[in-house]
This record gives sequence, structure tokens and C-alpha cells, in this order.
Amino acid sequence: MDNNNNNNNNNNNNNNNNNNNNNNNNNNNNNNNEDISLAKDNISKDFDNNNNNNNNNNNNNNNNNNNNNNNNNNNNNNNNNNDNNLTKSTDENKEQEQVKRRLSFQNLDNHPMNTVSKNQAHNAYTFQAFDQKDVRTGAYPKLSIDLFGTSKEIPQIFHEMKQQIGEKRANRPSSPTQYLSTIQSSTTTVQKQQAKSIAETLSIKDIFNPPTTTTTTATPASTSTSSTNTIGKGENHNAIIQGADVVIPPTKKEISGGEHTPIEMKPMGQTAELSKKDKSATKQKASEYDVNEHELTLEQISEKFTTNINSNDPSLSSGLTQSLANELLIRNGKNVLKPPKEIPWYVQLGKCFTNFFMILLEVAGALCFLAYGLDTEQRVNLYLACVLYAIVIFTCLLTFSQERQTGNIMKSFKNLLPQSCRVIRDGSETKVKVEDIVVGDIVMCQAGDKVPADIRIITCNGMKVDNSSLTGESDAQSCTVTCTDDNPLETHNLAFCGTLVMDGSARGVVIRTGSNTLIGKIADLASNTEQTETTLQIEIKRFVHFITALGITMGLIFFIIGFAVGIKPIQNLINVLGLIVANVPEGLPSTITACLTVTARRLSKRNVYSKKLESIETLGSITLIASDKTGTLTQNRMTVSHMWYDNTIVRAIENGGTIGRQLFDISTPTCAALLNVGACCNRADFDRLLEGNMERPIENRLILGDASESAILRLCHTIEDIEISRAKNPKVFEIPFNSTNKWQLSIHKLPNDQQQSTARILYMKGAPEIIFEKCSKLMINGKELEIDEKIKNDFIQAYEALGSMGERCLGFAQLLLDNENTVPNDMYDAQTLNFPMTGLTFVGLCSLLDPPRENVPFAVHQCKTAGIKVIMVTGDHPITAKAIAKKVGIISSPTAEDIALERGIPLSQVDDSEVKAVVLHGGQIRELTDADWDRVLSKSEIVFARTSPQQKSQIVENAQKRKEVVAVTGDGVNDSPALKKADIGVAMGIVGSDVAKETADIILLDDNFASIVAGIEEGRIIFDNLKKSIAYTLSHAVPEVAPFLLNIISGIPLAVTSFLILCIDLGTEMAPAISLAYETGEKDIMNRKPRVLGKDHLVTTNLLSYSYLQAGPIEAIISFLNFFLVLAHHGFPPHSLPGTTNDYFFEGCEDFLGFKSDYQVEALRQAQTAYFMTLVTCQFFNLITNRTRVVPLWSHKILSNWYINIGLIIEAGICAFVVYTPFVHTIIESASVPGLFWAYPLPMIFCLFSWNEIRKRIAYDRPDWKISSSLGF
Repeated sequence: MDNNNNNNNNNNNNNNNNNNNNNNNNNNNNNNNEDISLAKDNISKDFDNNNNNNNNNNNNNNNNNNNNNNNNNNNNNNNNNNDNNLTKSTDENKEQEQVKRRLSFQNLDNHPMNTVSKNQAHNAYTFQAFDQKDVRTGAYPKLSIDLFGTSKEIPQIFHEMKQQIGEKRANRPSSPTQYLSTIQSSTTTVQKQQAKSIAETLSIKDIFNPPTTTTTTATPASTSTSSTNTIGKGENHNAIIQGADVVIPPTKKEISGGEHTPIEMKPMGQTAELSKKDKSATKQKASEYDVNEHELTLEQISEKFTTNINSNDPSLSSGLTQSLANELLIRNGKNVLKPPKEIPWYVQLGKCFTNFFMILLEVAGALCFLAYGLDTEQRVNLYLACVLYAIVIFTCLLTFSQERQTGNIMKSFKNLLPQSCRVIRDGSETKVKVEDIVVGDIVMCQAGDKVPADIRIITCNGMKVDNSSLTGESDAQSCTVTCTDDNPLETHNLAFCGTLVMDGSARGVVIRTGSNTLIGKIADLASNTEQTETTLQIEIKRFVHFITALGITMGLIFFIIGFAVGIKPIQNLINVLGLIVANVPEGLPSTITACLTVTARRLSKRNVYSKKLESIETLGSITLIASDKTGTLTQNRMTVSHMWYDNTIVRAIENGGTIGRQLFDISTPTCAALLNVGACCNRADFDRLLEGNMERPIENRLILGDASESAILRLCHTIEDIEISRAKNPKVFEIPFNSTNKWQLSIHKLPNDQQQSTARILYMKGAPEIIFEKCSKLMINGKELEIDEKIKNDFIQAYEALGSMGERCLGFAQLLLDNENTVPNDMYDAQTLNFPMTGLTFVGLCSLLDPPRENVPFAVHQCKTAGIKVIMVTGDHPITAKAIAKKVGIISSPTAEDIALERGIPLSQVDDSEVKAVVLHGGQIRELTDADWDRVLSKSEIVFARTSPQQKSQIVENAQKRKEVVAVTGDGVNDSPALKKADIGVAMGIVGSDVAKETADIILLDDNFASIVAGIEEGRIIFDNLKKSIAYTLSHAVPEVAPFLLNIISGIPLAVTSFLILCIDLGTEMAPAISLAYETGEKDIMNRKPRVLGKDHLVTTNLLSYSYLQAGPIEAIISFLNFFLVLAHHGFPPHSLPGTTNDYFFEGCEDFLGFKSDYQVEALRQAQTAYFMTLVTCQFFNLITNRTRVVPLWSHKILSNWYINIGLIIEAGICAFVVYTPFVHTIIESASVPGLFWAYPLPMIFCLFSWNEIRKRIAYDRPDWKISSSLGF
């Protein structure tokens, strides 16, 4: 009882300590809420308080953990006292306690993180780029599986498979890891030499003796909430070492299943139940995928797959040999999914015949056959039916061919984006194609990658994967090296093919490839894919329905009128069919398909890959582009240009771009230390397995790593072989760079000649101002001096001098960790940061030159003239960002700081109305109000520097609130929230991560900003060309409908037959309408303001006005003029024609004006043919003048579109064929026309041509005139 009382007192004291620590944390957090200023103020600002506060927080958290551990140990002692099993503390108990603390089991159980989700508690510290708002709104990118589409069935099948596998494993008599599904697994990432050290500490008896105590069984809710198992000081739990895996062994009762309560596995995110047939098929697939690699030790994995895995230090594993990998690739095949079942070509062709227009023509043909059946003497009905069906077949074949061509072009884009990944073969890292991955390969995954196959994780550094494509859930899952569940679909030490790495990094052994992967099994079952229509297709579909409804309604009305006035039923039906056909633009589907095909082909030539053509339509409406700097505006070919050490700026290359600078001196101790930090705190390396790579000059070698680290690697390797440099200082721990912290850290062993027992050295590099604020000393001539105000000012001046040259700067620092500051067995933890993070020694700066792309300034100028605002959003320092922005033309006006400096006045006295350019630091964004955003975004030239991913999303969101249509460029996983939020997300095809490519709408195959401008231009061109084609096609509607109206209303003989109308709509008009899709952009296409989405529709009132009220009536008047001239030439003046349609002008009719029926029929046929050829001639010139919508025709490139010329030749050829071919006269009842009647309408046609050009000038050159707004379309 005394012991119990003492323990209770200890608990109270510990609780008090916890409260004190919590208060300290609150105070420290309050101190952190400081304002961040711009540019050099941000550099010179003292952040020592923040660093101290962070250290205090870490210390307090550690105190909390220790106190909690003491509480648990005390509780365990109480229980043991009650059972009379308590023993006194001995040296052996202390040693076991030290081992357990090193395993971090108690730390995990009692850590404050046990209140968060299971996934987070399992994982090491991760630098999550997404904020909680992004998580709640589902901003994680959703994987779209290109090979078989995005199917709603996939999450259903996944959860059904998971349930089937879970039930099967739950019924097993004895499972080595069955206990894992019933407890909260407390695991830690085991890294270098940890497993070996643990095994050496624990005795063989401790490892393999069965435990005797009972583990707390989790409730079903433990699948989503944390219910951790405590390993107390007096408990008999032991850790089982499986290669590099550390797990808690089950109790006998758990293995026997005494009180085992299986967790009910309910599918999450399902929308509907699978059918019995699908469930049966899923059950079969589940049995096929019931893997057990997640339960095996690393030795067993190595033996099973004949791959080299270092069980003591998995990061040193050699993987497969190249020869064995080649053999496995030949034996097992490529790592590709089974291609989805494509729609057969005959089904696609059949869909063309079921197009609404085609159905209309097919019904018309059937009615003509019916009319011929009722009156076989009227053979014209038979001919008409045959022609209709011939045209249907030709049009469908043409449309089918173009659709297949478009599909092939879009598929070919994927070949331009080959998937590759990093693997370890023969002990060296190399990059291979994903399709060449084989079972047993050790692959390396990092944030932004797509998992190339199903892998068993062997090392993990805070990796999280997005499984939303499988589970339907947006939360990213943390990965571990330990088995956390006996169900392979639940455990965290497996990652599945096709999922996206959202954070951290890991290495894994490939256990399944191709169709044997989980997604491969599901792909066989998920066959129903969603196909969405683009906005363009929806708008055209509405227009088609409107036109068709108009034509059918008009046909029915005039059918009733014709029946009332006594027109014969068969003739009345033929007239109505002609009226409907005249209203409907039957060639429009082929025109649209051709337009999309042309656009896809042009985009491929201009290195723009659009996942959906809808994206190109939207891209044509962009009003603001938020662009990255590195790799997009610049060449992403970095070179270390300058260095700053010993308070001196020196050149790092011979042509450093500055006069009077000396070349760096490697003999100086500070320079040697700077290069050593750059060589060791660096993840880049040469691709040593690439044949001939190491024989190339250093500047031409392929390097695996980003551009900045590659540049530093090249410089360091010229001084000393990088392998030798790194062998002197072996790396034992690392935290990779990320855009949130803006620094990278690594801990290394000291060289042999400086070995001091367990002493280590810490290297850090990153944003200079952040690194500098973590330092308390500066290295000068190899000696460490305390940083004072003078040193701070010298640093700021050097930083500004390098940044003003447009060079990216990196700061380098180091800290010697003596025996007191090191951690036993190098078990450094990125979560608790159990190593110093302040008090470092600043070594120096390196500046990297990344020149702008040559065509970027012109592209930026194009955007400005097109009414598109280009802003830079970068993580670089404001000085560097401003210098590059000036070089590429984003900034051409002075900022407020420039104006104040030039006038010698305070910044506060600068009139904001004079300022057109602004450079904003990311730290200021969080303080901006709505009024501030209005002011900032109203500026014409904007640069956002030192921004985080969350701030990038905030910029996009605020721009969209102000009615901007935003395009965002990005290449990293942290850019995916902004890419998703933007109207158009643009990813980089070369340096872009897989996550960014999945999230984006458009991929630039050459990573060039100018390609975005090309995409915008194509978006405007496709919209322009469709407008032109529709305006041209609809122009012949009025002259085709007018003859039927006059025939029914006034009884004038029909000026054009249904046969001749079909010859126009499906003959002479088809080729010219399609040829407009190939038209190049007008010279002012990039000088116009962006069209307003939702207002500037494809088919507008002005366009219908042009076709129906301007061009159409003019063409009808000219055609009727020639019709009446021909009849008058044959002796039938116009005033004698009304009321003659029922009594004259057909075979066997009475004489009219002294002329026999044969003469009347011949005269009418010549007049009808003259009407036809006049209308075709009008459309001939209408096509020419419609090649431009805004600019004058003579300023356009006349010979730029040879398809137009071919279309005109086809149009003229068909017209001449109809007019002058004798056997055609018999079929369609036409006649030859004297050549004189070709000349009569020419002056009037010139009037049509002239009016259209005058209309353009009034509409676009005189916008102040009231009539202008109604003339442009």
C-alpha cells in the first residue's frame, strides 16, 4: 500500500508537470504570432524567439511523454503489487526499460498523438503540405486510371475484396498475425542498424518466449480511432524482430482465439451494392490476391523473390541483379495492366448511324421509299431515297474516320509521357520504365510519385499514400515497415499499384506486377466507365436540338397548310421533307469532329497534352495565369554561379557574369566545409547503371535528383569524387527538403581521422534566411565567430547582391554533435526532433544561375496584349523573383519600393495609384483583408515570393472571387491543391510529379511557358472556327426555305427541289464547312480580350442574325433573281407565276401562255437549276469572306489553309456535275443552264461580299457606334 501511495503521489506530480508544460506551450505559441515583413526586413528580422519557443515546445512535449510513461509504469507497478508479483528495480530492469524506450513503444502509447487517428500515430513525422481545409474539401487529387477510366465500381469491388479476404483470414485456425486485427499496433520505423542493435540487446529467450499477459482487445471502432496497447515496465511483452520489422507478439489467448472479436469490415464509400454475379467474381479475385508477403520477414521476402535485402539495414539492400531482372522480365512479361475492352469499331460505326441528324435523314429516306411504293410512277422518290441513304453512309464513314483519328492522336500523347521510376539493381540506383519493373525489384518512392507496382515497404520515412482511387476515401494513409493487420488490404506495410505518394518517401520490394496487382484484379471487374460530355458538346447539342425542333415544327405547319390548299399528299410530303432538311445542318457533326481532330493534332505539335478537349475550350477563356518560376519561366538548367564565404562573394564558374570577382579557393577551410556540406546534404547522384553515363563529361551526365542539387553535385564532383566525399561522412539520418519548411537536414558520421566515439555532424541547407536564423555562429577562415549585427548586415548585403542578379540562393550550415547530443544507435526521430535545431554554424551561400527561356518574354508580351494577366508565384526570395520577373517581362514598371528609393521618400508616402507592380512576400498573404486583395489583384504586374502551397491556393481562390478565370502551373505534389482549385491546372511533363500530372487538366510536354500561350491560342481558334462554320452553314437555310414558303403561300412554282437542297446540304456544303475547321488563327486572335464564360456563347443572337437576317436574305434575293430571269427568258414573266403551282409546270398539264407542258417543265427545271447554282455561287463567296470573323480578309493569310481551296474546288465541281451531267438530270430532274446566267448574279454576289467586310469594320473598328454591338458575332 505504501508503494501504491507513492505511485499516486508521483502521478499527481506528473500531472502538475504536464499542466505546467502545457502552459509553457501556450505561452510559446503566443510568442510565435509575429508579423512577417517583406524582402530584406524578412531576412534581417530576428527569429531567435521562434527557435527558442520551438525548442521549448519540443522539450515540454518530451517532458509530457516522460511523465506519461512514468504514470503508466506506476500503474503497472500497482497492478503487480496487487498480484504479489512486484519485484524490486534492478540493473536488468533498467536495461530493459532503456531498450523499451529506444523502441519507442511506451512513447507511442502515451504520446499526445494517441488522440489522433491510427494512421498518424503509426507514422514518423511527415511534412504535410495540405491544410485541414484542403483535407475536408477533398483537395487531395483523385487518381484517374487512364487505362480503364474512372469507374464507380472500383471502391465497391475493393471493399468487397477486403471483406472477402478478411472473412477468410478470420476463419483460419492459427494466424501468425491474426492478433494484429484486434489490437492497436504500436510500431516504429526501423532504420539503419536499429534492428541489429535491438536484437543484440534482447536475449534469444526474450525474443522467442511466448508472452503471458493479455493484450487489450480493440473494439470495432478501433479501425478508425486510436485505442493503443500499453507496454508497461512490469509487463512481460517482448518485441519480435522480423528483419527490419518490429511488432508486438500476441498472447496465447489471442492466438487460440479465446476472446478474439473479429472486426466487422464494412465497405466505406460505397454507393450501391454489387450484384450477385459481381460478388461471385470479386470473391474469385479476392482468393487470387490473398497475398501473405506483408506477414513475412525480410529474410523470407529476400529468399522468396531472390533479391538482396539487408535485414540489418534495408537501406543498404542491393536488390536484383540486372541479368536476373532481364530474365524475369522475359519470363513474366511487362508490368502493364491488361488493356480495357475497347468499343469495337463496328459499334462505334453503328453509333454514327444513330446520330440524331442521321436518324432524321434515315426517316426521310424511308418516307421516300414509302412514297415510291404508293406511286411507282414517281421514280424521283426512289432516286431521292437512294441518295439520302448514300449520303448517310458517306457522312457516317467520314465522321467515324475522323473520330478514330482523334482518338489515336489523344492516345499517342501517352507515349510522349513515359512512366519511369527509380529502382535499386546491383546495389546502385537507376531509373527504368515502369513497364520494365519485375517482381523482386526494390523501388524508391517519394512524394509526387505514383506507386509503380504492389510493393512491400522495407524502409519508410513518413510516407503517405492516397488510396482514394481504390477506397473512395480522400484521407491519405500512413505507411509503416511493420505489419499492422493480417488482411493485406488493411495493413500499412503494403502500397498498391497506381496509388499516389502524397508525402514522405519509402523503399519497397515489388511483390506483384501487371495484371497480378490489386488494381489489375479490380480492372478485370470494373468495366463500366463514365464518359462525360464537354461543354462544347453540350452547347452544340442544345443548338442542334433547337434547329431540329425548328425545322420539324416548320415542316408540320406547312404540311398542314399544304394539305389545306390542296397540294397532292405525296408532293406535299416531299416538300415538307425538303423544308426539314433545309433547316437542319446535316454536316455539322462532321465539322465538329474535324475541328476537334485538327485541334488535337495542332496541340501535339505544340507540346500541349490536354486530357480533355474541354480544357482547351476553357483555356481560350483564361484571364490570369499564375506561373511557377523554376522550369517554367526558366530553363531549369541550374549552375552554381557564385559563392559567399569568409564574407566575400566569389565566382564558382569561369564566366560567372560579374567583373572583378575571384574564383573560389578550395584550399581555404571555409570553402572546403561549404563544399562538404553541399556534397553530403544532397540526395542527387549520377545514374551509374545507365550505359556510358559515367564516361561522359560531368556537365553532360544524367543525374537522378532535382535541378538545384544536381548543380551542386556537379560542382562538388569536379573537386572530389562524390562517392569518396560521401564515404568519408556516411549518412545516418535525413529529413528531405519540402516546400513547407524550406530546408533539408542530414546527420553523418565523422571522417575516420576525426572519429570521436559516437560523435556526429549535422548538415543543413535551404532558404538562406531560414538557415541563418537557426545559426548562432558564422565560420570565418575555418573559425567560428558569434553572429552580431555586423555579420547579419554583411549576410543581408551578400544575399541581396546575389538575389538581384536573378540567382537562386541556398544557405549552408553545420553543427558538431558531441557524445551528449547524439542518440544511441543513431535512432534520430523526425517526429520529436531529438537533436539540436538551433545554435548551428553558418558556413556560406551558394547562388545558382537558371536563365530564363528564350521565348518566354515574347510569350508574356503575347499574354498581356491578349488581356491575360501573368503573375509569378514562387518559393524563391522576393529579390530573386523580382529580378527574374523583370527579365521575362512580368514586371516592367517600378514597385513602390523602387519609387520610394528613387525619390528618397519613405515607403508610406508613395501614392498607391502610381504603383502598377507589386512584389509580395508569402508571409504577408495571411494578413491580407478583402480590401487588400482587391488592391493587390488590381495591379497589372504581380509577383508572389516565398509562398507556401496553401498560400498558392489562397491566391487562386481570391482571384476567382474577383471573376478571374485562372490557370495555374505546377510540378510538385504540393502544387496539387492549387492545380485542382484552378479553372485550368497545368502540369509540367518533364519535371512534374505524377501527382501533379494526375491533378492537372493540361500537361506541357516541354515544360515551357510559351506552350501555355500556344494552348490559349488554340482554344480561341477552335471557338472562332466553329463560329465561322456554323455561320456559313446556316446562311443557306433562308434561301432553301423561302421557295417552299412562296410555293405554299402564293402558289409560285417551287424554285428549288428537295433533291437540289440535298445536293447543297450534303454535297456542295460538306467539304467547305469542314475546311473551316483547318483555318489558322486571325492575326489579332491574341489581341482580343478573353471571352467571358457563361456570356459569350458559341451560337449567339448576333450569329443567328447574320445567317438568317443578313447573309441568308441576300442570298435568297440573288437566287430568286436568277430563277425569275430564266423563266422570263423562256416567256414566263414573274407577274404571271402566282397561283400556277397546282395547274401548270408538270407533265401533262394544260398549256400556259401558249406553251406546252414539256416546254413548261423544261423551263422550270432550268430555272430551278439556276436557283441552285446561284445559291452555291453565293455560298462560294460567303465561304471566302467567312474565313475571318474580325480582321479584313485581305489581311489574312489567304494561302494558309489549303483545305479551303480544296473545299472550294469540290464545291464548284459538284455544282458543275449537277448542272451539266446528262444522266444526273434524269435522276434529280434538273437541266443545263446557259452560261449567260452565271454572269447575271455576280454583281449582287459582290454586294454580299462587300456587306460582310463592311459589317466587320463597323462591328470591330467602330465599337462606339450603337449598331456595332449587333453586327459582330
